[in-house]
Amino acid sequence: MNATAPAPPGNAPPAAGGPLTSRLYRPPLVGILALAAVFLALPLTHALSMLAREAARTTAPALVYLPIGIAALLLLVHGIRRNTEVAGTLIGFASGLLLWTGWAAYAFRFNEISLGLPMPELAAGTRWPSNLLFIQGSFGICVVTLLFFALNRDTRCNAFLWLQRRLHLGLGGQGSGQGRNFCRITFAETVYVTWFCYGASLFLADPRYLGYGSTAGYVVAIALAVWGLYLATRLVRYTRVMAAIRYAIPTKAILWIPFGEIFPKYGWYEEVWLRPWDYPGTMLALLGALGLLFVIASVMPQRRIH
Repeated sequence: MNATAPAPPGNAPPAAGGPLTSRLYRPPLVGILALAAVFLALPLTHALSMLAREAARTTAPALVYLPIGIAALLLLVHGIRRNTEVAGTLIGFASGLLLWTGWAAYAFRFNEISLGLPMPELAAGTRWPSNLLFIQGSFGICVVTLLFFALNRDTRCNAFLWLQRRLHLGLGGQGSGQGRNFCRITFAETVYVTWFCYGASLFLADPRYLGYGSTAGYVVAIALAVWGLYLATRLVRYTRVMAAIRYAIPTKAILWIPFGEIFPKYGWYEEVWLRPWDYPGTMLALLGALGLLFVIASVMPQRRIH
C-alpha cells in the first residue's frame, strides 16, 4: 500500500563493497530477491494455518490460535517501537501474516467451530467450510475501510496514487513522509492485501459468481497472471531492497491468486502447503530459503548502488 516507486538515477552515496558485491546489489536482483522472499512466505503461512487447524482438533482451538496472535502482537509492538526501515519492514510483514493466521482466521472460524456449522452446498458438488463464507461476506467491510487509505493524500501506494490521478480527486499536495513508521505501514499493507485478495479469490472460485471451470474464470486467471507479471517487471527495477519488499507484498498477492490458488485447482501441480505433514522436507527447505533471503535482505545496502 505504501511502497515507494523505483528510485530514479540520483546522487545517493554508493554502499560499501567491492565491484562484485555492488553488481549483486543492483537491479534486477534486488527485486527478484524481494519477490522471492515475500512469495515464499505464502505457502509457509498456509502450512502454519493447516498445522494449527490440525492441532485445534485435539485441544481447545483458542489455545492454538491465540498464542500465535499474541506472539505476533508482541513482535509488532517491538517493530513499531524500533522504527527502522529494515526491521520495520520485515517485522511488519511477518507480524501481519501471523496476526491474520492467529487471530483473524480464528475469528472467521470461531462460529463454525463453536456451533458446529455444516459445510453448505454452493452448487451441485461444491461445498465450502462456513469460515470461507464469513471471509467472503467481510469483503465489503474491507473495501469500505480501504477508502481511508485510497482517499489519503499522504499515501505512498502506487495503486491509490494512480486512482487519485485518474479520478482527478485533487486531495492536495503530498507530505514529506518524514517520521513514517515502516513497521505499522507494512503491517497494515500486509493485512489489507491479504484480506482483499482472499475475498476476491473466493468470489472468483465461487460457482455462484464465476467458478474455476467457467470460461470467465479462465479469462480472469490469465488476466491476473499477466497483471502480476507486469508488476514484477516494475519490481525488478527497484534499487532499494526494503522498498522492493513493500512493493512485492501486493505483487505477490496478485500473482498468488492464479499461481497459488487457481492453477493448482486445474491440476497443474500439487498444493503441498495444504498437507505440510506429508512434505516435511519440502516445507523445511522453503523455511530455510525464506530465512536466508530475509537475512540477505537485512544486510543489503539500503541505498542505490551506482
